[in-house]
Amino acid sequence: MNRESDILRAYKPVVMMDKNEPFTITAMGCTIFHETTRSSSFPKREIVINKKEIDYVIEYAIWYDYDIQHLYELEHVWVYIRHGGGVKKVEASFHGRFLNMVSLESGDPVLCGDTHPVVYAQPGKHALVPDPRMIRVIPDWLESCLEKAGIDGVLVQNMFKSQIHTDENLQQMTEVYIKETFGFRPSMEFEPFVMADDKLMTWEELKESIPERVNRQIAVIKAYFYQL
Repeated sequence: MNRESDILRAYKPVVMMDKNEPFTITAMGCTIFHETTRSSSFPKREIVINKKEIDYVIEYAIWYDYDIQHLYELEHVWVYIRHGGGVKKVEASFHGRFLNMVSLESGDPVLCGDTHPVVYAQPGKHALVPDPRMIRVIPDWLESCLEKAGIDGVLVQNMFKSQIHTDENLQQMTEVYIKETFGFRPSMEFEPFVMADDKLMTWEELKESIPERVNRQIAVIKAYFYQL
């Protein structure tokens, strides 16, 4: 086991998920930044590293095959590591933006075992917050899991538009499939999702696998209707 693998395992986030959550994390694409750099998996973000305080930053790109409203989801956690190995701060993605992952009481990162950030996934949508009480202020947080489930069909990001294809028929099938198969009522009780370390990979490895992952689920959706 090389040093980089040890680092990725040591700081892997603990994602707290609703007990009724129908989806699981199937991969984490990881990048270690040693200097200020724009993220490849979250292009709107520049990861700023103040070398006086931060030794490096680990980016965990968290992959789900589904969001409750569309096919596939990629969320992010950024862990800022001090010189000497302590966690300085943690950030995570939230509906295209990012939030500081801190205790609402102390303002400090919430950690498990000193190094593993603890974050909470919005039920079904997987946007990350530091405290589950914040979920109830998100517009349509409940409706998205029920009557609005599947509404966005298949999303095709620019980086994959030559490898993932959709049309109006597939959009409609995906909406119905997600609503009928995965629609749920969140319990608002959370438990840690334990992902095996062998699901950790580089971002480039995950990126390369994404079209196959998505197209595999598209095949499942089509088979669901053809068998009815």
